[in-house]
Amino acid sequence: MKLWLLYGILASLCWGSYIIISKVVTSQSYLGIDPSITSLFMLIGIAIAFLLNLVFEKTFYIPESKLAIGLGILSGAIWALGMISSLKALKSGADVARLAPIYNTNTLVSVILAIILLKELPSSGEMFKVVLGALLIVIGSILVGG
Repeated sequence: MKLWLLYGILASLCWGSYIIISKVVTSQSYLGIDPSITSLFMLIGIAIAFLLNLVFEKTFYIPESKLAIGLGILSGAIWALGMISSLKALKSGADVARLAPIYNTNTLVSVILAIILLKELPSSGEMFKVVLGALLIVIGSILVGG
């Protein structure tokens, strides 16, 4: 198995399960913690995980490129805005089973931006699969969200 695929599966398992914990922490049906406080707790968990990764990978350096630093910070800020939005959705009563397929339309955003900005156009043999996968994501989101 390719290493990137293994990491992708692990990411899927992590992202598929964190939302359940987020629902328990944030939803009025469970613990009902405010999304701002939940975000703070998540920030602590994220910092611990990233620091442990730095320690185990032994990668302690700051890039000299201001662009690299700025884009790294922007990436984190955009991710945090999406996270805060999903926590607020949970706080307002969203079901995970309906919310997750909607916010996972992010796959479409990623594919479109990768094609436009990174020039990662799928090969002609892969294009059908990409388009079909995108259509299934849209159909699933409409069915679940409607």
